[in-house]
Amino acid sequence: MFLPFSKRGKEWEPKAVALRKLAGVSPTKLLDPWQLAPRVGLKVAGAEEFMKILEQGDWLHLRGPGRYRWSGGVFPNPLPDGMFLCFLNPWHSQRRNKVTLMEEICHIYLRHKPAKLVFSADGLSVRDYDKTQEEEAYGIGAAALLPWATFFPKLNSGCDTEELAEHYDVTTDLVGYRIKITGAYHLYLARQRG
Repeated sequence: MFLPFSKRGKEWEPKAVALRKLAGVSPTKLLDPWQLAPRVGLKVAGAEEFMKILEQGDWLHLRGPGRYRWSGGVFPNPLPDGMFLCFLNPWHSQRRNKVTLMEEICHIYLRHKPAKLVFSADGLSVRDYDKTQEEEAYGIGAAALLPWATFFPKLNSGCDTEELAEHYDVTTDLVGYRIKITGAYHLYLARQRG
C-alpha cells in the first residue's frame, strides 16, 4: 500500500482504506459519507428531527447566536434499532457537513467513547474532550475523503488547494490539513513554485 510520509498518515491510511472498502468505493471514486453512515450504524437526522429533540430555547440558541459554534454530533444513546443518531449543522455548507459527518462516522467505526457533558460548580455544562480521539477521527475521515493513492499524484502534479477541493468536493481547509498531516507540505510548496 502506498502510504503518506508522516507517522500519523501511515497509521491512519489503512483504516481509511478499510472504510472506503466498507463503503464499496474505489480510490478513484468520491466517497459519499451519507451512503456510508448506515453501514457503520449511523442515521443522519434532518433539522426537523433535531428540533423535536431539543428544547425550544436550545434550538433558538443553536440557530441564532450559536449558529457557527458547532458542527455536528452524535446522540450518545442508541436508537431502539441500535443505530446512533447524528445531527449536522444545517447552516454549514454541504462540503463542511461532509467533513463533519465523516468525522462522526469515524468515531462510531473506531468505537470511540462518546463525549459527555460535564457540569461545573457554577452550573455551566461543558463537553469533555479527548484530543487523541478527535485527531484520529478527523485524520482518518480526511484520509477516507482524500485517499493518498489519488491525492498524492494530483498534489505532486501541481494542483492547488482550490483545485483539489473542487475535485474531491471538500473544503479547502480539509485539503490544507491533509497536505500538512501527510507530511507533504514542503512538496506542495515546491510544486506550487514550479
